[in-house]
Formats: sequence, structure tokens, C-alpha cells
Amino acid sequence: MEDKKKKKHFLEKPQYPGGQKALREFVNAHLQYPEDAMQQRIEGVVTVAYMVSDDGEIVNPTIVKGLCPSCNAEAIRIVNLLKYGKAFNRGVRLKVNNKINIHFKLSPAPTQSTISYTVQPAKPKANDSKSKPASSGYQYSIDIS
Repeated sequence: MEDKKKKKHFLEKPQYPGGQKALREFVNAHLQYPEDAMQQRIEGVVTVAYMVSDDGEIVNPTIVKGLCPSCNAEAIRIVNLLKYGKAFNRGVRLKVNNKINIHFKLSPAPTQSTISYTVQPAKPKANDSKSKPASSGYQYSIDIS
């Protein structure tokens, strides 16, 4: 016979303030693309495993999947900046294992296109002086490069 009681969670895990969306925004705001990786156009994902203590402190971050040494060091630096909220578990000390993927992606090089145009009034025809006065008009030339 199945027990129809609700399962109770007695231990509370430390949570990042604001949830996963706030965590992603924090990482994107503090990420500094390494100069050597930028010059070599290295892109990819670095996966970092870490533990969060019940005080919200990050403990022992390690690289699970690396990219290059400078990207790995930047990912570890970002993880060490994280600060989780405290978990109150009635005197029970708790460490929670977490993983995070930090994406290193270069923005595409902007394509330069300039549009220039000139506006000149149309010149009246010299041989049609007896006919109607020339209507005013404009001539456009557009260069796209």
C-alpha cells in the first residue's frame, strides 16, 4: 500500500538570490573574455563543479570540462565571486554539489557598410527657353560600399 502523505524536505539547500536567471545575469555581467582566447578566436563552454556550504560560500571549484587555460582560469574566478544565500537547517551542516556551464562566445565581427547620397537640384535645359519654365526636381545618387 502506497503512503499518500506528502514528502517532507527537512534539509534546505542554499539558493542563489534571484534564482537561475539572476545567476546567469551575474555571470554575463562579470565575465571578462581572456585576451589570448580572443586573439585565437577560441569559443566554447567551460563546465565547473563546486560545492556550496550552508553559509553560502563556494568551496573547491574544479574544472569538469575545460576549453583553454585562460578560459578555465576566468571560469574559476567567476565561480569564486558567487555568493549564495544561507540555508537554515536546525544545526545540520550541509554542503551541496552544483555545476555551472560558462559560455565563451565571441560576438560576430561587425560588417561595415556605409551609405552616402547626394542631392542636387535638376539643371534646366538651355535650349527650351521658349517652352514652359522647367519644374524643379532633384537628382539622387546612392553609393553603398
